[in-house]
Amino acid sequence: MRWLQGQVVKVILISTCVGCGFNPGQPGETLGSSTGAGGSGTSTGSGNGGVNGGGTGIGLTSGNGGGGGDVGLGTGGASCGQSSVPVMPEPPDILIVQDKSLSMDQDSTGANCNTPGCSKWSQVSAAMSTVVMGTQATVNWGLIFFGSDNMCGVGTTPNVPIAANNYTAVSGAYAANQPSSYTPTESAINAAVAYMKTVTDTNPKYLLLATDGLPNCKPGDRTVTDDDSPGATTAVANAVAAGFNTFVVGIGNTMGEMTLNGFATAGGEPQTGSADGNSFYEVNSTADLVTALNKIVGIVASCTIPLTGVPANLTNVAVSVDDASGNPTKVPQDPANGWSYTGTSMTTIQLNGSYCDSIKNGTYSNVQFVYSCDSSPICIDKLANGQCGDAS
Repeated sequence: MRWLQGQVVKVILISTCVGCGFNPGQPGETLGSSTGAGGSGTSTGSGNGGVNGGGTGIGLTSGNGGGGGDVGLGTGGASCGQSSVPVMPEPPDILIVQDKSLSMDQDSTGANCNTPGCSKWSQVSAAMSTVVMGTQATVNWGLIFFGSDNMCGVGTTPNVPIAANNYTAVSGAYAANQPSSYTPTESAINAAVAYMKTVTDTNPKYLLLATDGLPNCKPGDRTVTDDDSPGATTAVANAVAAGFNTFVVGIGNTMGEMTLNGFATAGGEPQTGSADGNSFYEVNSTADLVTALNKIVGIVASCTIPLTGVPANLTNVAVSVDDASGNPTKVPQDPANGWSYTGTSMTTIQLNGSYCDSIKNGTYSNVQFVYSCDSSPICIDKLANGQCGDAS
């Protein structure tokens, strides 16, 4: 008889939580005891949990449960009330393919440098370090130099493998190297592609080719040629075919504009609307390069966001971002201009339209995935008087 009464209580309590929008525990989980604010309860799974607030209850998921009146949800003590999880867009992987030819020791006009810091190499080193330092949390940077010797050599592995928080490694690599070679662009792109194929994360991947002149070394030939532009252009096109679009930065007043425009077009990421009409990014100073790099970072910033740390099978959900003033703003669920799931598994979302643009240009930040019971409104903007300025 006691067993039957216990089963009736379980059925009643489980039925009261239908519609909470949370994933129940799996069959076969063991029972454990817990203590709530209003009395003791029984929880499915390990840890403190259960429906607390007086009497005996059943926790619907494993893990630590909430306080009085809450249905225990997962690990960490989240309750059936409103909760949020900060989620981050997938950081793009960008491999810098950096020209280290002797002409990088000249200034932006091609003249010999007579003052400290006037060389293209100094300007590039400073700009790359500045941008990598400012974006290392949102971009996975890597670096490969060409050449790797005083002729036409190119290493088979990057000087700095792609990783998060790579500012120290990238800036250190620039500081430890000086221009010393010819310009084996084709071999450098081929080596970059070979390496990128070994990077197995799911993040979007790009090459950033930074060079100041015409390619003059062919693969397998350690002697200098007049021009290897056709081979290098084919290498860039092959990189795109392999899944690695390529941005092209021309450093200084290069005489190879036609070649660099060809690289940029073949790379699938030509600049549009530039004042000089070039498809590549022409830079003549540290400030120019910082501006160009930040523009490129904005273009490649991802609007695909894995729902890492978010419980499964939620039904009452919302997405919020902080605007430029730090105020939380609700993002509508809209595949054209808002957010949407990327597949039926509902484990990844995509920001669309102006919301994607605002994440890329930095206007919006702090993306939050918010969820609650089906019967509870979600409050994104809580006013000073305690009222909800934007309930759903």
